[in-house]
Amino acid sequence: MKRWHMAVAVVIVVVVVLGVAVWADYVDSLNAVKHETNRWAVITDVNGDRIAVEPSSDQVWSELVQLNQNGTRMFIGGIVERYDNKWGFRFKPDSVRVAEFTAEGLQATIRYISETIDYWLNGWAYISAKVVEIHS
Repeated sequence: MKRWHMAVAVVIVVVVVLGVAVWADYVDSLNAVKHETNRWAVITDVNGDRIAVEPSSDQVWSELVQLNQNGTRMFIGGIVERYDNKWGFRFKPDSVRVAEFTAEGLQATIRYISETIDYWLNGWAYISAKVVEIHS
Protein backbone atom coordinates (compact mmCIF):
# COMPACT_ATOMS: atom_id res chain seq x y z
CA MET A 1 0.00 0.00 0.00
CA LYS A 2 2.82 2.43 0.76
CA ARG A 3 4.34 1.99 -2.71
CA TRP A 4 1.02 2.80 -4.29
CA HIS A 5 0.75 6.02 -2.23
CA MET A 6 4.32 6.95 -3.16
CA ALA A 7 3.62 6.38 -6.87
CA VAL A 8 0.50 8.56 -6.70
CA ALA A 9 2.45 11.27 -4.88
CA VAL A 10 5.18 11.22 -7.54
CA VAL A 11 2.60 11.47 -10.33
CA ILE A 12 0.89 14.40 -8.60
CA VAL A 13 4.21 16.21 -8.18
CA VAL A 14 5.10 15.67 -11.85
CA VAL A 15 1.69 16.91 -13.00
CA VAL A 16 1.91 20.01 -10.79
CA VAL A 17 5.45 20.84 -11.95
CA LEU A 18 4.50 20.42 -15.62
CA GLY A 19 1.34 22.47 -15.06
CA VAL A 20 3.32 25.32 -13.52
CA ALA A 21 5.84 25.21 -16.39
CA VAL A 22 3.07 25.33 -19.03
CA TRP A 23 1.31 28.17 -17.17
CA ALA A 24 4.57 30.16 -16.86
CA ASP A 25 5.26 29.73 -20.59
CA TYR A 26 1.72 30.87 -21.40
CA VAL A 27 2.03 33.99 -19.22
CA ASP A 28 5.44 34.74 -20.78
CA SER A 29 4.00 34.48 -24.29
CA LEU A 30 1.10 36.78 -23.37
CA ASN A 31 3.51 39.36 -21.98
CA ALA A 32 5.51 39.27 -25.23
CA VAL A 33 2.43 40.34 -27.21
CA LYS A 34 1.08 42.90 -24.74
CA HIS A 35 -0.89 45.65 -26.51
CA GLU A 36 -3.16 48.61 -25.74
CA THR A 37 -5.48 48.93 -28.72
CA ASN A 38 -8.14 46.75 -30.32
CA ARG A 39 -6.20 46.63 -33.61
CA TRP A 40 -2.89 44.82 -33.30
CA ALA A 41 -0.76 42.24 -35.05
CA VAL A 42 1.77 39.73 -33.82
CA ILE A 43 5.04 39.49 -35.72
CA THR A 44 7.71 36.84 -35.37
CA ASP A 45 11.37 37.26 -36.29
CA VAL A 46 13.91 34.81 -37.70
CA ASN A 47 14.52 33.42 -34.19
CA GLY A 48 10.82 32.74 -33.56
CA ASP A 49 10.53 35.57 -31.01
CA ARG A 50 7.18 37.38 -31.06
CA ILE A 51 6.05 40.93 -30.35
CA ALA A 52 2.87 42.91 -30.94
CA VAL A 53 2.73 45.94 -33.23
CA GLU A 54 -0.14 48.45 -33.17
CA PRO A 55 0.08 50.72 -36.20
CA SER A 56 -2.06 53.83 -36.13
CA SER A 57 -1.85 54.12 -39.93
CA ASP A 58 -4.64 52.45 -41.93
CA GLN A 59 -2.21 51.93 -44.82
CA VAL A 60 0.30 50.10 -42.61
CA TRP A 61 -2.53 48.04 -41.09
CA SER A 62 -3.61 46.98 -44.61
CA GLU A 63 -0.02 45.98 -45.40
CA LEU A 64 0.18 43.87 -42.21
CA VAL A 65 -3.11 42.14 -43.03
CA GLN A 66 -1.81 41.37 -46.53
CA LEU A 67 1.47 40.01 -45.14
CA ASN A 68 -0.49 37.77 -42.79
CA GLN A 69 -2.58 36.45 -45.67
CA ASN A 70 0.31 35.64 -47.99
CA GLY A 71 2.96 34.67 -45.39
CA THR A 72 5.57 37.03 -46.81
CA ARG A 73 8.55 38.08 -44.70
CA MET A 74 9.25 41.82 -44.78
CA PHE A 75 10.99 44.38 -42.59
CA ILE A 76 8.60 45.68 -39.94
CA GLY A 77 9.70 48.37 -37.57
CA GLY A 78 9.47 51.88 -36.28
CA ILE A 79 10.81 54.12 -33.56
CA VAL A 80 11.77 52.11 -30.48
CA GLU A 81 10.27 53.17 -27.16
CA ARG A 82 10.31 51.57 -23.73
CA TYR A 83 7.26 49.44 -22.98
CA ASP A 84 6.14 47.17 -20.17
CA ASN A 85 6.23 43.84 -21.99
CA LYS A 86 8.59 40.85 -22.05
CA TRP A 87 11.03 42.68 -24.31
CA GLY A 88 10.98 46.09 -22.63
CA PHE A 89 10.15 47.92 -25.85
CA ARG A 90 7.66 48.39 -28.65
CA PHE A 91 7.51 50.36 -31.87
CA LYS A 92 5.68 53.67 -31.40
CA PRO A 93 2.27 53.09 -33.03
CA ASP A 94 2.43 56.23 -35.20
CA SER A 95 5.85 55.21 -36.53
CA VAL A 96 5.21 51.55 -37.49
CA ARG A 97 6.26 50.87 -41.08
CA VAL A 98 6.59 47.93 -43.45
CA ALA A 99 9.53 47.94 -45.86
CA GLU A 100 10.96 45.62 -48.47
CA PHE A 101 14.46 47.04 -47.92
CA THR A 102 16.12 48.97 -45.09
CA ALA A 103 19.57 50.22 -44.25
CA GLU A 104 21.57 47.33 -42.80
CA GLY A 105 22.39 49.36 -39.69
CA LEU A 106 18.70 49.57 -38.84
CA GLN A 107 18.13 45.81 -38.96
CA ALA A 108 17.92 43.76 -35.78
CA THR A 109 16.04 40.97 -34.06
CA ILE A 110 13.55 41.37 -31.24
CA ARG A 111 15.93 39.88 -28.70
CA TYR A 112 18.87 42.01 -29.88
CA ILE A 113 16.86 45.21 -29.55
CA SER A 114 15.76 44.10 -26.09
CA GLU A 115 19.32 43.29 -24.99
CA THR A 116 20.71 46.60 -26.32
CA ILE A 117 17.68 48.80 -25.67
CA ASP A 118 19.69 51.91 -24.78
CA TYR A 119 21.31 51.88 -28.22
CA TRP A 120 17.98 51.64 -30.07
CA LEU A 121 15.84 53.85 -27.81
CA ASN A 122 14.10 56.68 -29.72
CA GLY A 123 15.72 55.54 -32.97
CA TRP A 124 14.50 53.49 -35.90
CA ALA A 125 14.82 49.71 -36.02
CA TYR A 126 13.46 47.07 -38.36
CA ILE A 127 12.93 43.36 -37.88
CA SER A 128 12.79 40.84 -40.69
CA ALA A 129 9.45 39.36 -39.71
CA LYS A 130 6.30 37.50 -40.66
CA VAL A 131 2.87 38.55 -39.44
CA VAL A 132 1.48 35.52 -37.65
CA GLU A 133 -1.66 36.98 -36.06
CA ILE A 134 -4.08 39.79 -36.85
CA HIS A 135 -6.51 41.17 -34.25
CA SER A 136 -9.10 43.88 -34.91
